[in-house]
Amino acid sequence: MAEGKKVMVVEDDCDISNLIAYTLQKEGFRAEQYFDGESALRRIKEDVFDIFILDIMLPGPDGFEICKAIKDDPRFSRAFIIMVSAKCREQDRLYAHLLGADYYLTKPFNLASLTGAVREASSFRDREYLVKAGK
Repeated sequence: MAEGKKVMVVEDDCDISNLIAYTLQKEGFRAEQYFDGESALRRIKEDVFDIFILDIMLPGPDGFEICKAIKDDPRFSRAFIIMVSAKCREQDRLYAHLLGADYYLTKPFNLASLTGAVREASSFRDREYLVKAGK
């Protein structure tokens, strides 16, 4: 159930960011866009998001630093993180996963793959809450 789920999109390429946000909004998500690491980190301190889509190479703090900040904050213990990057080295993928990223997509990526990952994350979290509530 996408309705009302908050997604933070942190991508410095305005066209890519707009495309991601528009697509997610059409799917029923509430997407907020940030174009640098500093503004994303400030916003993270103010509000809670369900899903994060993080580019790695950003002005200011990079996507790795943002991922670590999210995972270090107990308010985001249930958050889902998708990294998108032109970096395709295996060590970058591994590092992202070690920091807590759930998905890693290399650019150029298929928009259907990204929205599928977001829908899957949303659905997975909903099912997980239902199971815990049913105990």
